Amino acid sequence: EEMPFPKGKVRIDIAFVEGLPIKKEEIKILKKIRKESKILVALGNCASLGGIPEMKNYQGKERTIRYIYKKLNVENPEIKEIDNFVKVDFYIPGCPINGEEFLKYARELLQGKIPKIPQKPVCSECIHQGKETCFLRKKEPCLGPITLAGCKAICPKNFQICYGCRGILKNINPKGFLETLKKFKKPEEIEDNLEIFGIKDDIEKILKS
Repeated sequence: EEMPFPKGKVRIDIAFVEGLPIKKEEIKILKKIRKESKILVALGNCASLGGIPEMKNYQGKERTIRYIYKKLNVENPEIKEIDNFVKVDFYIPGCPINGEEFLKYARELLQGKIPKIPQKPVCSECIHQGKETCFLRKKEPCLGPITLAGCKAICPKNFQICYGCRGILKNINPKGFLETLKKFKKPEEIEDNLEIFGIKDDIEKILKS
């Protein structure tokens, strides 16, 4: 099967990589993109954090693959973010990404700058902040306090808790926040929420450090 990538030497100013590689051929393509690109950007939650596919790692990949594909013989590697295979220069988070944010950072990248994402929590953009309608006040396991803002808190705005699709803030220790959640939710329920968009392993690394 021919790789969907130009043959020979190619020069790319900025490569936006969405999703993550599963097959060996896809890893090969990713490495070629990296080699030919000045700047490589991980675009979205799957490329940056493993996303929903990474749930397979937490749930038991053998059981998961049998449940989905039944008796089909398919490759079943561990799900890994693209920075496990190549150097990533910048991450644009979210599932889905925010269009305005993408255009803002794309302009900076085209100018040769690596943007800096403000380290603010989703709560800073939330219409429920400080109100009785705040999910945490209602004892719902919203991850807004530890999740990177920039999405305009679209999930809470539409009366859904934040599941952390943009990844966790830098330089925070989530231990205290998780202890608070445990006061009104079972540990397994909290873990389920952390697994949905792939932030569980990032939190575990912080707690172990």
